[in-house]
Amino acid sequence: MKTIKQYNQLDESVQRGVALGNFDGIHIGHQKLITTLIEKCRADGLESCVYTFGNHPLAVITGREAPPQITNINMKKKILDSFGVELLYLEEFNKNLMILTPEDFVKNILVDRLNCKIVVVGFDYNFGYKAQGNVELLKKIGQKHGFEVYEVHPVTIDNKKVGSSIIREYIKNGDIEDANVFLGRPYSIYSKVVHGKGRGHKLGYPTANILIESSHLVPKEGVYATFIKINNSIYKGATCVGTNPTFGTNSISIETFIINFKEDIYDQYIELQFIKRLRDQIKFDNVDDLIRQMNQDANNANIYLQL
Repeated sequence: MKTIKQYNQLDESVQRGVALGNFDGIHIGHQKLITTLIEKCRADGLESCVYTFGNHPLAVITGREAPPQITNINMKKKILDSFGVELLYLEEFNKNLMILTPEDFVKNILVDRLNCKIVVVGFDYNFGYKAQGNVELLKKIGQKHGFEVYEVHPVTIDNKKVGSSIIREYIKNGDIEDANVFLGRPYSIYSKVVHGKGRGHKLGYPTANILIESSHLVPKEGVYATFIKINNSIYKGATCVGTNPTFGTNSISIETFIINFKEDIYDQYIELQFIKRLRDQIKFDNVDDLIRQMNQDANNANIYLQL
């Protein structure tokens, strides 16, 4: 999959099918939209393209902090590539884009730049200045410019509509198993291993400390059974999300103990796949109690991840 950030990187002669949306999490609703795009493009001999933004539009529109990301850009790229998307147009949302009318957005972006013949959107898609455009208007403008619009209807589970907002709440509350059902895969953090305090090594449980991006959603504090993907290998582990109350620290960290793993992976990017929340954070009276619990956590994670 090719990724571009500027329209001058585009070959405007190539005819495309384009999926539009924010795609945070790339949950099963998004996946339905993307597979529709791929199928339609292959049938019509078009290049498949996802057009989305590198930043969250709400931060520009409201001037306030955007919702935390379920998937960062690197994770989003990995997932879209796995579906067979050929082009990711990752534009930076700014005030010039914000003030485009729905008609100008379609003409300037979809028609003139992307040369689209097919557009695939979700049922609740809005676009243009103050979200004035909706799916019906997009279909109407599409008739004028000669492209077809495919509307993907919502996916529901237990009468709940699958969406980024509900998944975000599940993760914040530690309901990882529910989040994973809606995502259609394990909730993952893809980030760099950085140097920590070295406490785990001294206690006999060396951990990989994960860089937390300020924009990234962090699960509820606690200990989780996780799979860890390093290059093309998968390992089992126990991951602690929290402030290390036994040592009196206040900043949130993510530390993962990788079972039966001894290699140096500092500065490497790894993927943590959260499978189950095992317990809350505990403040221990002494280090011996902490070590016993760490041993129990590793055993519990190992047993659960074998099921």
